[in-house]
Amino acid sequence: GLFGHPCTVASSRDIRGTQPEQSMGHASLIRLDADLVTSAGARCLDGSGGGFYWRAASSAQNGTKLVVFLQGGGECRSATECAVWDGGAGRGSAGWPKTKRLGEDELSDDSSVNPHFHDWNKLFVPYCSADMHSGTRLTPSHALGGGYFAGHNLINATLAQLRRSLPALAPSLVLLSGSSAGGIGVLLHADYFAAAWPAATVKAAPAAGFFYPAVSSERDFINGDATPARRLGLAAEWAPYVSPRCAALYPGEASKCTDAAFAWRALATPLFVRENQYDTAKLANCGCDASAALTANDTSYLRQWGRWVRGTLRDLGSDLGSEATPHGYFAPSCLSHAANLGWSAAPLIRGVSMLDSLAAWFFETGGAPARLADDCGELPCGGGGGGSCPHLPQDPLSRACVGRLAELCHGLRGRGDACDACLESHVHDLEAHGCPSRGRPLLRWYCGGGGAGGHHVCDVRIGTNDVALLPPPSEALPRIPTVTIAPGVEMPLINLGGVHSHPSNYSAWLQLGGRGLDTAMMYGDDVQVQVGDAVAASGLPREELFLTSKVPCCPAESFTSWCVWYDKEYKDLDAYTRSEIDARLLGVGRVDLLLLHWPCATMEETVATYRSLERFALDGKASAIGISNFNASAIDALFAAGLTVPPAVNQVGFSIGGHSESRLGRDLDTLRKCREKGIAFSAYSPLGGLSGVDVLHHPRVLKVAAAHNRSAAQVALRWVTQQGVVAVSASSNPAHLASDLGSFSFNLTGAEMKALAEI
Repeated sequence: GLFGHPCTVASSRDIRGTQPEQSMGHASLIRLDADLVTSAGARCLDGSGGGFYWRAASSAQNGTKLVVFLQGGGECRSATECAVWDGGAGRGSAGWPKTKRLGEDELSDDSSVNPHFHDWNKLFVPYCSADMHSGTRLTPSHALGGGYFAGHNLINATLAQLRRSLPALAPSLVLLSGSSAGGIGVLLHADYFAAAWPAATVKAAPAAGFFYPAVSSERDFINGDATPARRLGLAAEWAPYVSPRCAALYPGEASKCTDAAFAWRALATPLFVRENQYDTAKLANCGCDASAALTANDTSYLRQWGRWVRGTLRDLGSDLGSEATPHGYFAPSCLSHAANLGWSAAPLIRGVSMLDSLAAWFFETGGAPARLADDCGELPCGGGGGGSCPHLPQDPLSRACVGRLAELCHGLRGRGDACDACLESHVHDLEAHGCPSRGRPLLRWYCGGGGAGGHHVCDVRIGTNDVALLPPPSEALPRIPTVTIAPGVEMPLINLGGVHSHPSNYSAWLQLGGRGLDTAMMYGDDVQVQVGDAVAASGLPREELFLTSKVPCCPAESFTSWCVWYDKEYKDLDAYTRSEIDARLLGVGRVDLLLLHWPCATMEETVATYRSLERFALDGKASAIGISNFNASAIDALFAAGLTVPPAVNQVGFSIGGHSESRLGRDLDTLRKCREKGIAFSAYSPLGGLSGVDVLHHPRVLKVAAAHNRSAAQVALRWVTQQGVVAVSASSNPAHLASDLGSFSFNLTGAEMKALAEI
């Protein structure tokens, strides 16, 4: 199913896999009373009245505990599609059996499959409306072939019928779940169910229903398909339910309430998202068929998709860095839809099963992380589009073995040769955990060599972050020097940057020993998320890393016309709020250095914006603040306003051959002014990209490089850093990154420094 984005529907059938039936309980059909069908419009697509299946708990102690499950099954958006739609429970209720075996994981009464909820009351809501359980129509839609779209009406009538049929029911604890289209129904109705049982604790855990990370409709907009009317899910025909809280959060933008990436922000109900990072149904609906060979453009789109998903999930769990957020998630890096999101079918993430993670979240018992997302690279860890991402072995010995593998080879699952090498190096440890009794297939399972269909074309090993692409250093890299920029704040003398059009290989940088990362809101959300992903995947202590970001304030000069879109996007947000958004995208509660990207159009606006950065630092959300692209006169004007927190750094373009342009501080006068004011000087484009000089091929640079047996790039960087100027380089090539980090292994002579300065 695809709610809120109008790409072509790949299939109208629910593609959730089925699990083996084990001791499944039978539930009884309760049909809706006739008056509810007519007055509440509680009809299936064909106009027949709806109903639900109910199975009571067998023990009195669980009589007030309830699992609600909304069935999935795709949707229809045209008369042609609706004429043949037969997803979920079908287009009508006439053939529904009087009893139904409840086989879904959370509905099973088998304690070995469903240890936490097996003996709870079970409410199963069949899906027969083809509208993601969302529609509120009371009359048929002629535009869509005469069908009723009344999914919300059916839920509303189900609650009313429950009160009639089971007047003594007074839930105290409710798990609200659903898959695919049912998962979307859960997101739309979580607060609705909570309001129906105000005395109960209601928590929502949809599977494959968190449809679309923010911004991921880029391809739709490029194709010209995402018009407001269509984005609303054919609003005139489905008339989807929108919660009052969401409508209030997005006044005049109700379409956002049909997009999970926005709608969750309005939820008061705790949410646990079970979602594949690369959901094949969603990708297919946006023109990326993961079951076929992908083009280079598709693979690029897949990379962006993963970044958007991980960023949205991190946003979901961050609550601006607070651990108090009620939300959780379990997100395998798999090419699949819903088949691998069941109780026992889900893969491990860092040695933790989905069920253990969900239980820790639901019952607030701890013992397992409640927010888990695979961190195995920019492309899926697991195999084919049919859902062959590795499943969790069921027997205790295999569970223990795989858990140990995850501890020993953290971050290498699915990485083929690199993973195999790690396993071989720990063979004795693995033997102690009984792994050989399971044979090589289990090891191949973890490393990605097994599974139906073998490796998919999108296997993570084609990603640039693969450890196998990192060149072995020819010599031990020296410790990266630092410079003190504020009391107790040490900044690495070299940092890795990168912009939207040319992001760097941040993961490789950290693996090679780099510790400083430089980014900015203007570089794009996807770059911010990519930086945050690299930090999270590195496993490095936060205190070992140095994160610099920048909040823009657009100047008047025409060269910054690319800043216009940013001001339009965030026009109602002050710099403090923009800074909070930036930290959230990075997945951190605090940045080490926050810069004002440019002077604003007026000095009055510049000072006001800088005051917001001061407040951000005083609130403990930035260890230091600073400026960028300020020349000597702009620095004097800023200090003349009287500052509570002086700038710690001024970052400008600066290099061999590029230190004489004063407008944006790219000159020696600005360097001297910074030293006079106690401001550290930082150089972007340190290899001469803004200088107008071909620094890396200049005869004088090459002569010095030959004298030291170093590259021209290393000489250019050393000329900058040997002056105590912080360098911000950029590259996606691991060999170049290693070279940059090796630029501290030699020193230039005084004569060489002078000769290079004269270029």
